[in-house]
Amino acid sequence: MKKASRLLILLLLFALMSSVVASCNTTPNESSAETNSTESTTSDTELFGNLPDVTYGDAEITILVEGDHRGLYQSVEIMQNETSPELINSAVALRNTLVEEKFKVKIVEIRTAAGEAMNQLIMNNQTGGTDLYDIVMPYIPDAAALALQDYFYKLNDNENLHLDQPYWDQRSIKGLSINEENYFITGDFSLLSLACTHAIVFNKDLVTENNLENPIDLVKDGEWTLDKMAEMARKVTSDSNGTAGMQYNDTYGFLVNGNFPTSMVVASGESLTGKDANDLPILTIDTERAANVFSKVFGIINDKQVSGRIESFQSEVQALNKTVWQAATEAVANKKALFRAMAVADIPELGDFECNFGILPIPKYDEEQTEYYSLISTIYATSAAIPVTNSQEDFNRAAVILDAICQASTDTVKQNYYEVMLKLRKIQDDESAEMLDLIFGNRVYDLGIIFGWGSANLYDPNSLANFMNTVAFSGTNTFTSTLESIKTAVQADIDETVEIFQTD
Repeated sequence: MKKASRLLILLLLFALMSSVVASCNTTPNESSAETNSTESTTSDTELFGNLPDVTYGDAEITILVEGDHRGLYQSVEIMQNETSPELINSAVALRNTLVEEKFKVKIVEIRTAAGEAMNQLIMNNQTGGTDLYDIVMPYIPDAAALALQDYFYKLNDNENLHLDQPYWDQRSIKGLSINEENYFITGDFSLLSLACTHAIVFNKDLVTENNLENPIDLVKDGEWTLDKMAEMARKVTSDSNGTAGMQYNDTYGFLVNGNFPTSMVVASGESLTGKDANDLPILTIDTERAANVFSKVFGIINDKQVSGRIESFQSEVQALNKTVWQAATEAVANKKALFRAMAVADIPELGDFECNFGILPIPKYDEEQTEYYSLISTIYATSAAIPVTNSQEDFNRAAVILDAICQASTDTVKQNYYEVMLKLRKIQDDESAEMLDLIFGNRVYDLGIIFGWGSANLYDPNSLANFMNTVAFSGTNTFTSTLESIKTAVQADIDETVEIFQTD
């Protein structure tokens, strides 16, 4: 049951949303005529105060988004959707009303259909000489691939995009740039960039029943490490279902999925790539410390008394008409898993169970590490870009509306998702809400994962993005030799990317 104080906060947040509407209604009246003025009539601290006082004669702003066939990772960020909670739909409607009334536009979305690939639609739009989309919102790796082929405008120099403002994710502005240029960006409009952040969920009752240390206290004391998680998990794992051997409904200390080893390495303070002084990507995973970090991760993944792989349940749960992800969530809810690797997108499903759970950042490598880091699984995280098929005039208009959508999302869409739905409706205690702030405050974007240098396929075992995941579940720690075997191809791809962005 939620605390009364948390319910009071919920009411206050809705009051805040009402005040946003009121403040919009008290802004100075605008001329019905269109204008190209770049001067603002309000201060930068007010909503839209840093944008031109301009109207667009009810022009349609068409935004291409990922459609319903994407399941959990479909877009619910731009228009109301029947699959969305009313809490999100109401916030989306309010945000859009604020933007549409201020700038006299109509926001329209085009959703990709089953069998359609967004990147192909964007390419067809350009090669076909059409101008179908003002703004596109591809997943970040797709955006990166398209940026390499000159499908998007540079965004940094457009005076209508205020990329230094907090409603744009500053870690993404820095992390996704190359040669000081951003062609795709993300910020408070993107619920999927929040939802795709990796973390750990745990069952509090199992902590108590096994006389374990409170992991949230360990986080606060800087003692939440890979060794500590393994130590606690080892005490819980047991063949508990009465059938010899470990099945999906036995008890696990740590349930981990196939792409989580890389997240554990990044959470340990390592990165696949970094940037040089000129904001150009460089390979950084080829160090002795990185090899040591991976060795520890490998040990955890391959110690059956510590962990089990979620995907290994496939044949068992398929007969029960469940997915492996549902089985993993139920394992936590039913006290069959102490820790589970997850994305924030999994929290709402777990929050529907009557269970006592908490949220944690991924552990540090050791206590000497000063920060906790949380990798964003960018495969399904949305970005925003403006196709070069837009004329310069349309580019400027799209930039105004994109900036407006992002800044108006802070107290509407993001607020309802983060502060209300996650913190007040799904998370059961103030401490886990505090952990969520810590997780979101230290998110990591890694270009090595986004571009997948070394292969055209991010999932290829020889790509920089996936080689550690492959090795971690192979049973043999070949980190050094595998990295050495792909290093030449990886470096060649990095060099080619740098050359493209330097000459663009």
